[in-house]
Amino acid sequence: RPHGGPGKAGTARSELVLAAYPGARKPAWRREQRIRLFARKRGAQVSRAFAALGRSIRFAPSALTALALAAAPYHARAEEPRTAAEPVDVLVTAPAASSRAPAAQATVIQADQFAGEVRSVAEMLSASPGVSLHALGGPGQATTLSLRGASADQSLVLLDGIPLHGPGGGAVDLATLPASLLDRLVISRGVLGAQFGAGALGGVVELVPRRPRTDRPVADARLSAGSFGTFGASSSASVPWSSEGGGLVALQVDRSAGDFPYRQQLTPEIASSPYYEFTRANADSWRGSALLRGGWPIAGETGLDVLFQGSIGERGLPGSAASPTPRSREVDHSGLLGARFRSTAGPTAYSVRAWADLDRIELRGVSAFGDCADGTPDCPPSFQSASAARGEAELGAPLGERQWVRGSVTAGMDRATGDATGFHRRGVFSASISDDVRLGAVSLFPALRIDVVGKDAGLSPAIATTVRPWSAPIEVRAGAGLSFRAPTFSELYLRQGGLAPNTELAPEHGRSIDVGVAYRSAKVTVSAGAFASWYRDLIVYESFPPAAVKPFNVGSARISGFELQAVAALPYGLTAELAYTALQATNIRPGTLEGHSLPYRPPHRLFVRVAQHAERFESYAEANATASMPRNQFDTAFLPAQLVVNAGAGARIAGTLWIDVEAKNLLDDRTMQDLFQYPLPGLSLAVIARARL
Repeated sequence: RPHGGPGKAGTARSELVLAAYPGARKPAWRREQRIRLFARKRGAQVSRAFAALGRSIRFAPSALTALALAAAPYHARAEEPRTAAEPVDVLVTAPAASSRAPAAQATVIQADQFAGEVRSVAEMLSASPGVSLHALGGPGQATTLSLRGASADQSLVLLDGIPLHGPGGGAVDLATLPASLLDRLVISRGVLGAQFGAGALGGVVELVPRRPRTDRPVADARLSAGSFGTFGASSSASVPWSSEGGGLVALQVDRSAGDFPYRQQLTPEIASSPYYEFTRANADSWRGSALLRGGWPIAGETGLDVLFQGSIGERGLPGSAASPTPRSREVDHSGLLGARFRSTAGPTAYSVRAWADLDRIELRGVSAFGDCADGTPDCPPSFQSASAARGEAELGAPLGERQWVRGSVTAGMDRATGDATGFHRRGVFSASISDDVRLGAVSLFPALRIDVVGKDAGLSPAIATTVRPWSAPIEVRAGAGLSFRAPTFSELYLRQGGLAPNTELAPEHGRSIDVGVAYRSAKVTVSAGAFASWYRDLIVYESFPPAAVKPFNVGSARISGFELQAVAALPYGLTAELAYTALQATNIRPGTLEGHSLPYRPPHRLFVRVAQHAERFESYAEANATASMPRNQFDTAFLPAQLVVNAGAGARIAGTLWIDVEAKNLLDDRTMQDLFQYPLPGLSLAVIARARL
C-alpha cells in the first residue's frame, strides 16, 4: 500500500498509518498484509444464550425494536461498501505499522472485528503477544498495561499521536478509554525509547480514533446488555463538509453493577481447604465518553485537524478479597484537546501541534488503613488533579533518494495537586532526530532523543535494521538502544484507588537488544522475536499492606523473552490467530533478592482465536491461558494459572441490524483473581445489537 510521496495526496489508509506523524510522507518500502475474516452463526448457542439472559436484560426488547425500526428503511445499504453485512478486513501483523518505528515488531488490531462482542480496550490488546494486563477486578475497574515485562508507566499509550497519561503523568487506566470510538490499535514492541520518548521502554500502543467520512453522512448505533447489571450504548455520526474535510461525533455510555459471585478459601495456607462463595460488593461502575474529531483542508496538503476526547465516571473501590473496602468510592473526570496544522514545502513535510489534558479524581471513604465512613470528621473526601500542556513541531525531509530524515521538538509543563500532597509542577522538554535509510535489501533506522523532565535529564540513542535476504517474503530485523525515564507525579505524589505513591523513587535507566524474523504470504503470517533488557532502578509495584499497591525501585533487573504470532486463513472462511509470550524477569541486584523473579510478570501466556464472518452470520471462539506467576519479590506467593474461554455468535436479521450473543469465562471458574487478589467474574452472558443508520 503506497504511503504517497511528498507533495502528493496519500490514501485514507496512509492517513491512518501516519496518524502518529502526519507530516511524514515517504515512499512505500513495505506493504501491509490483509486477511479477510468470515463467520457463521450457530443457532443452538444463540437460543440458549437468549434464554439465559431473559431475566437480566429487561430493556432489551424495546431497544432492539428501536434499532430494527431505524435500520429497516435502509435495507438497501446492506450492499454498500463497508457496511456491517460485509466481510471485515483484519490487519493482523504489519511490517510498517508505525511510521516512527518501522523496524519494530508490531501487531495491528482492527476494532471492527470485535463489533459483535462486548470488548474493552484491554480485552482487545490481549490478542497481541508481549501484552500483560494488570487489572483491579471486574468490568469498569482500573486496568493498566505492561509490554514485554516493563511496568505500566514504561508502556506508552498514544491517541492519534498524542501521549495519554493517568493522573500526574502516570499509567493510563485502560478502563477509561472508550473502545467503540476507535478504528484500530497498533501495538509496537521493541526498543522504542528513542523513537517515542520516555515511557516507551517496553513498547507503544497507538490508538487510532475513527475518522470522519468525506463522501457521505454515516451514523451507527450499538446496544449491549448482560450479566451482573451490565449495559452499554454507543453511537456515532460522521458528516462531510467538503470533498476532503468532515466531522465526527461519537458517544459511549457503560454501566455495570459488578455484583458477581466468586469463590474464596478462608484458610488458603491449609492445603485442599474448602472454597466458600461470596458476592462481590462495591464493584459497580458507570462511565460516559465522547470523541469529537474534525478536519479542515486549506489548500493542497495544508490542513487543520482538531481532536477532543472526554470521559467522566464513578466506580466503587472494592479492595482485594482479603481486605475488602465496601465504603470506598472514586469519581473521575478527564479531558484532552489537541489541534494540528500540517503542510508541505516542496518535498519537505512539517506540522505544528498543541495539546492539553486535565484529569481530576475525587476519593471518598478512603483512608491509609482501608476504607472509612465518607463525610465523617476523620474521613473527608480527597481531591487530586493533574494537567499537562505541550507544544510540538515536527519536520520530515528526504536526503537524496534513499533517506528520509525526521526531527521534532516538544516543550511543555506538568502540574499536579492534591489535598495531602500539595501543588507540584515541572517543565518538560524533548528533542529527537531519526533517519530511514534504504540500502537495497537492508534498511537502517538510527534515532536519538534527549528528554529533560524537571531536574532529571537523559539521552536515548537507538539503532534498528531490517534485512530481506531472499526473494521469499521473509524479513529479519534487529535493534538496540538505551532508555531513560523519570518518575511521574503519579508515582511520586498521587494516591489513586488502590495505588499508593512513593516520594523516594529514583529515575530509571535501561539498555535493550531485540531480534526477530517474519514470514508473510497471502494466507499465512508468522512472526517471531526475542529480546533482552537490563534495568537499573527499575520501578515495580508491590503489595503494601493493608490495602494498597506501592511502587519501589528494585535496583537492577533483567527481563528477557520470546514472542510468537501466527495468523492463517483457513478453509470455509475461517481465520485462526495465535499469540504466545515467554518471559523471564529476574532481579539481578546483589543481595537477598538476587536471582528472584520480579512479581506480576507471567512466564507464559497463550492466546488462541478462531473466527468467521460471512454475509449474514458470524461467530468466534477464543482461549487465553496464563501461567502461574509470583506476587512478591521472594517467590513465596503465587497467582495460580488461569484459563479463560470466550465464544459468541450472531446474525444479520434485518437490513444492517445485527444481533449477537456472547459468553465469557465459559468454564465458569469463580476462583480466579487478578494480580492483586481482586476476584474476577465467572460465566457472564451478553446480547449485542448494532446497526448502521
